[in-house]
Amino acid sequence: MPWLLAMTLAALFLALPAVAFGVEMPRVDIRATVQADGSLMVEEARTFEFDDDVNGVYWTIPYARNEQGSASSIMVFDVEVSEDGKAVRYEPAQDAESGDAGVYIVENEGDSIELKVFSPHDDGETATVSLTYELDGAVMAWSDTAELYWQFVGPGWEDDSCDVSLTVAFAGASSAATDGEQELRAWAHGPLDGSVSVQNDGEPQVSCTVPQVQSGQFAEVRAAFPTSWVPGMDASGEARLDTIFAEEQDWADEANDRREQARVLAGVGSAVQIGLPALLLAVTAWYRSTRGRSPKPMFQETYLRDVPSADHPAVIAAFMEDGTVPDRAFTATLMKLTDERAISLSCVTVEDKGLFGTKTHEEYRISLLDRSRVVDPIDRAALALYFGEGDDAVTDVRFDQLEDRVEADGEVLRDRVSDFKAEIGAVLEQKSLVTSRGSKFLVACASLAAFFGVASLLFFIESDFVNPAAFAISVACIVAIVVLVATFKVRSAEASELRARCEALKRWLEDFTRLDEAVPSDLVLWNRLLVMAVALGVSDEVIRQLADAVPREMRQDAYGDYYYPMYWWLYPHGSHRSAASEFQDVQSETMGALAMSLDSSGSGLGGGFSVGGGGGVGGGGGGTF
Repeated sequence: MPWLLAMTLAALFLALPAVAFGVEMPRVDIRATVQADGSLMVEEARTFEFDDDVNGVYWTIPYARNEQGSASSIMVFDVEVSEDGKAVRYEPAQDAESGDAGVYIVENEGDSIELKVFSPHDDGETATVSLTYELDGAVMAWSDTAELYWQFVGPGWEDDSCDVSLTVAFAGASSAATDGEQELRAWAHGPLDGSVSVQNDGEPQVSCTVPQVQSGQFAEVRAAFPTSWVPGMDASGEARLDTIFAEEQDWADEANDRREQARVLAGVGSAVQIGLPALLLAVTAWYRSTRGRSPKPMFQETYLRDVPSADHPAVIAAFMEDGTVPDRAFTATLMKLTDERAISLSCVTVEDKGLFGTKTHEEYRISLLDRSRVVDPIDRAALALYFGEGDDAVTDVRFDQLEDRVEADGEVLRDRVSDFKAEIGAVLEQKSLVTSRGSKFLVACASLAAFFGVASLLFFIESDFVNPAAFAISVACIVAIVVLVATFKVRSAEASELRARCEALKRWLEDFTRLDEAVPSDLVLWNRLLVMAVALGVSDEVIRQLADAVPREMRQDAYGDYYYPMYWWLYPHGSHRSAASEFQDVQSETMGALAMSLDSSGSGLGGGFSVGGGGGVGGGGGGTF
């Protein structure tokens, strides 16, 4: 049931989050130092993996007003690009165009600055772009504390920032007296899987790590520290520390509530993620074991030395493929018609005219002898397919002309192939030889499996890949369901019997030379068995050995020529392989050409990140251009 697997894979594919082509940022490393005058000196290094050809990368850093109402400002000092172990310092320029390299420009956009680094790269290349800039406005001095409030990753980045690391140091901390003053405290806001740590011993610093800041999200740090660390700032007369503690406690409580909810949701979701597919798997397996068994055939012999039924060889070929009409069904039909003297097979000389003269070569040709004697609907459909009917009727067709007819008469040939297959399908239906591929119940199971697969994938993504084991188990259950449904086959009593007889005949034909048995005295029966060998998919080599087993005097006329025309299909002629082998290839190529012609027509002492915030200056974003 290929459609089932395709449907499941398509559903899973559509459920995947959209992938933004252009760039990936697998590493972001930011080091900032709070200066004595309250400015923030920042060194930011972003690694870019380019998924497309680009002219360069850009940063957008907005101007903002801090909690004291002072405007922020940015000054870029240095840009450097590193790749293949080499670092190149870029020069500032007034303007630049696409294709330029080794320069950067800083443009004032009114509410922000835009830094564009002109560094052309091709798809698949990697580079680390580092910039050094000074940011004013992120640090404020109050009567009871100094405060850093900075959005170090803004929501405006086109792509996710991964493996983000931030370190904040304080240049004035080492020389300032801290006895009796409050210690350094820090908080961070953004993705809940981020963490913040505070170091008060030695050289005080704040460290933040975030596995991933998705596009549209932000990550910011807030720190409270002694005002003596920024002696160059004038302190406000307003106290701030209690407000900071109150806000951060509220946001921390909210974040912890969300984490608890996420843990509960993850636990329940993981149980559902495993439980529902497992339950569906058990139901599907039960149905398969109780309803998926075909009746046991009466025929239990290892070998069958007769035709398995009076059915047309093309019907047998399609039956053995569970209803799909294989190319060998067409070959077996033409061999049957040859044996019945309705058509003949010959090898003719063909002249090809070219620039350097005429060349000759041999080609197989089938000729129509007597259409009127053909009464079987499958045979008549085959004659219409190869010899036409009505105004386009012909009496001779070479093998090399069959594929060429697709371009001229593709629609007509497609209809006639459909008619041939329809006649075979009608016989399979009439005789209850169609293999059941499952009921509506199994279709419902398959649909539910696809739905569970999509839901499991979405839950796994939305939960930030919290429980990969649960996801793997759910996928394993879904795959097992798909396999059970796709391999479901139930045959009627008639079909089980015929299947056993066909398999026994095929074993006998394949083992005939090893068994050293005598050829049946009834040559008409033997000829039918050879046609049946083609229908059953016996190899060309074995069929040739079966034909050789017939005494030559039984299949030749007085002049040594083949008396039975059907044998022409089984032996090579000149430079050609056997006609049966050649026709199989031609038929396969013709069917492929028909298919192509159809397709072409479409607390502040460390911990996790909290929610809230958003008041830090900086931020912004960037991407490629």
